[in-house]
Amino acid sequence: MTRAAGERRVRFDVRDIVLIALLSAAGGVLSTYIGYLGNLVNRLFGVPFGAGQLISGLHIAWPLLARALVGRFGSGTLTGLTKGVVELFTGGTHGVVIVLVSGIEGLFVDFGLSLSRRRSLALTMAAGALASASNVVVFQAIYFSGVPAGFFAVMIGLALVSGAVFGGYLAWDIERLLVSSRVVRPSEAASAPRATFAWRRVATLAIVLAFLAGAVYYAIGILRPFAAPGTASVGGSVEAPYTFVYSDWATEECTVHAELRGSATYVPPADYTGIPLGIVLERATPTSTATRARIIASALADVVGNADIVLERIGDSLRLVAPGYDGAFWVAQVVRLVVE
Repeated sequence: MTRAAGERRVRFDVRDIVLIALLSAAGGVLSTYIGYLGNLVNRLFGVPFGAGQLISGLHIAWPLLARALVGRFGSGTLTGLTKGVVELFTGGTHGVVIVLVSGIEGLFVDFGLSLSRRRSLALTMAAGALASASNVVVFQAIYFSGVPAGFFAVMIGLALVSGAVFGGYLAWDIERLLVSSRVVRPSEAASAPRATFAWRRVATLAIVLAFLAGAVYYAIGILRPFAAPGTASVGGSVEAPYTFVYSDWATEECTVHAELRGSATYVPPADYTGIPLGIVLERATPTSTATRARIIASALADVVGNADIVLERIGDSLRLVAPGYDGAFWVAQVVRLVVE
């Protein structure tokens, strides 16, 4: 049977599913990279938060773009949920919680863009701002219980600005670029695309390509998704590089008591069992010129001499537990230790 003229679709078709899958995959990998990038910027400036919230809008651009191109309620939520699953399995720093957070972001996108049958830049930026701010609120509800109101307000403000600019405006421009270039056809709810200035096209493409390049480098050079479970390579300025296999060090296990305080994550004090990082590095015999271990950007002497810093095995992956260090140093999905 064929649809009558003007009849609205009630199901996703193959084109919709393909678009959602592609955008979710790209967004999930990029979000993992962006999360680590935010933590890195915070460490460079010596601040506990800020960069993560200021670039949080980049997480929102994907469900916004899917909602715009598919043109149906639910596409933003489905993209958010799928993106969260991809981020979870590509080394995201927030664990399974990111699936819930991404799904709620997508839900805000759907509700925001459904307020009017004709989309506009202002509406898209507003939906992006609210979706980005929901990220902060959900993390506040899950991890933070006594954060000062002023601190919370600043985080919300940064997320709102980022969601409007890096989420709403970027998604709007990418959609117009794709439609005007005839890479995709406009959705049923989309208005006719306006002329896009050349400099805007160049700027949008430059931003997208820069983050795609960063994500590819992260996935190939850092993530190493095909590493054997429970293992990590130990190398760099060492005399005897080797592959650490957790099961071979069972007799060296010890338990430490630690509290995780991060820019977006808090875990109350708990016991963690793992292998001391110091003896793992000593086994490789660092050279006399080696001064630091890249994994935590700290002095090598502090690592080797600190029996409380351990490698914990969680399922098939390794996590660095670093008592007394900021939560950004609690590195998940460890696959490589480099002595420099």
